[in-house]
Amino acid sequence: MDQPLLNPIDSGVMSECDLCRTMLDYSQEGVYFIDRKFVLRFWNDSAERITGIPASEMIGMTITENILSPINENGEPIHEGRSPLKMAMLDGKIRESEVWIRHRNGYRVPVSLKTVPIKKFSKILGVMESFVDLSKRQEIENEAEKYKALAFTDKLTGLFNRRYIEDFIKSRLDDFKRLSLQFCVMFIDIDHFKAFNDNYGHELGDEVIKMVGESCQLMIRSSDLFGRFGGEEFVAVLSGTNEQNMYVIADAMRTIVENTGLRSNGDALKVTISIGASMVRPDDSLESILKRADELLYKSKEAGRNQVTTG
Repeated sequence: MDQPLLNPIDSGVMSECDLCRTMLDYSQEGVYFIDRKFVLRFWNDSAERITGIPASEMIGMTITENILSPINENGEPIHEGRSPLKMAMLDGKIRESEVWIRHRNGYRVPVSLKTVPIKKFSKILGVMESFVDLSKRQEIENEAEKYKALAFTDKLTGLFNRRYIEDFIKSRLDDFKRLSLQFCVMFIDIDHFKAFNDNYGHELGDEVIKMVGESCQLMIRSSDLFGRFGGEEFVAVLSGTNEQNMYVIADAMRTIVENTGLRSNGDALKVTISIGASMVRPDDSLESILKRADELLYKSKEAGRNQVTTG
């Protein structure tokens, strides 16, 4: 009768080396070891899972370059000269980085890579590299960024929403108080917007809002902000500007909207906006500068609309 096979761990006959190999094979980290002669001696199961390359193809290979060939987000090689593996073999220092590696099937895998020289006393016996697949973390971070963007974005126009606008103004106020960096705030409102909804329906009203948003955004720089404050109201924040430039930009917004317009059932619809704009003042808060710009906006309305009022 055949004798049952003994489990080496249960029988106590497993060597320390075999035990370490077994433990590393159960690790979630990809691990491989290269000896002093740059011969690959160990390649665990997770290394195969993360790279798609089996141990049978790796064990015994002489490694002259970084075996994982790390790349950046653009797919460009990161290490042009000596690889971390070679440097660790020379100076005995541990190195860590977050990079991308290519899976055998061609797609990229984000990993946290650690290069560790293995020493006996002061003698370097070889180098172990371990790497952890960060794909799940990347997915979580991407989801977080997506929801963060949604939290600060107006659904209809894709512009920044009131929450983001207010945070942006607070940041500019901090810069003004610390560094005296000037900025202005503009309140923009679509003239007779209720009439568009009443006469043509909310669908056309939405098109008017989107047209105004797209048109006005063309007039500002990447360092500025233009967003939808709510309803038919928009806010622009121009950084590093002066009163003269503030008026020029505001009037350019007014002009481009007036000359763009929309069509409905063959009819040309004229759309205009009114604007109130104000430079920051030493004693301003978020509430005070928004209130002042809003009051200037209503002066434009009272003066006949399709105008810019500054103050």
